[in-house]
Amino acid sequence: MFILKAKEQLTNAIEKAKKLRPTVKFDHFGRYRVSGSHGGYYTVLCKKNNGYKTVICTCKGAEKGLVCYHAAAALSLHIGLARQQAA
Repeated sequence: MFILKAKEQLTNAIEKAKKLRPTVKFDHFGRYRVSGSHGGYYTVLCKKNNGYKTVICTCKGAEKGLVCYHAAAALSLHIGLARQQAA
């Protein structure tokens, strides 16, 4: 899990996501499944926790506290959906 404080946290993860172009599947608002580089899917949860925007991914890197490309890919869809809901 990581707390999203600034877009700069995501810079490397965004670049990797652009390179690998993972598939993001929508489960429901805030829950997404993102394809891994070796097959399979990881679950990404985007939510507010005590006023902080948090992102949780089930991949090994995220379990170590790293910002992974799965999270970056899911966040792009999540932010787009949140903007649609706000409009």
